[in-house]
Amino acid sequence: MSSSPRREIKTRDKKWAKNLAKFVATKTNLTPNMISVLSVFFAILACGAYCLYRTDFIPVKYSFIIPILAILFMQLRLLCNLIDGMVAIEGGKKSAVGDIYNEFPDRLSDSFIIIGAGIAGGTETSLILSLVAALLAMFTAYTRLLGGAVGVKQYFSGPMAKQHRMALLTVFTLICVISPIKPDINLQVYPIALAVIIAGCIVTVWRRVSYIARDLKEKNSEQ
Repeated sequence: MSSSPRREIKTRDKKWAKNLAKFVATKTNLTPNMISVLSVFFAILACGAYCLYRTDFIPVKYSFIIPILAILFMQLRLLCNLIDGMVAIEGGKKSAVGDIYNEFPDRLSDSFIIIGAGIAGGTETSLILSLVAALLAMFTAYTRLLGGAVGVKQYFSGPMAKQHRMALLTVFTLICVISPIKPDINLQVYPIALAVIIAGCIVTVWRRVSYIARDLKEKNSEQ
């Protein structure tokens, strides 16, 4: 993590988040870059939990454990994304290559989790939707970075920015937790969630590009 523009996250102001970041920065040997890489590990575990839907590894009566694990690992991924920047900036552990670790692991994590949800859907359609959603999720990050590349502001706006995608998948996965039996409810749940992500990402990309174009026009008119 380094000095690139930061996404505005209200959770950073929470006492527990500040205390956790301080503990990690002062009481452990973890660096911000290591925490960023750790987020990918949790994303892989979330993907693995989703893939368990396609096996008989866990008995039916305990199947609610699968979505709980997926949700848990998604939240741990987001926790890593939260504190890596706090440890870097507030903890004074910035890295010269922090920008790489700030971006690249996120793209991997998004892809693992979204494609995992597509596998959990259990159909070819669900898998195709997950591949499209993962590609568009990556494209939202590209359009954000495009703003900085052309000399204007980087926009973190939604409606389907990273935290929105993870929140949506969390909510839809929760449906599978509260279902009384191991259902094929996920055959409907995940395609719907992925379709919403796709639609939201398209709107997000359009909004960000529109903002960048507006800023470039204003910048050009001032010269």
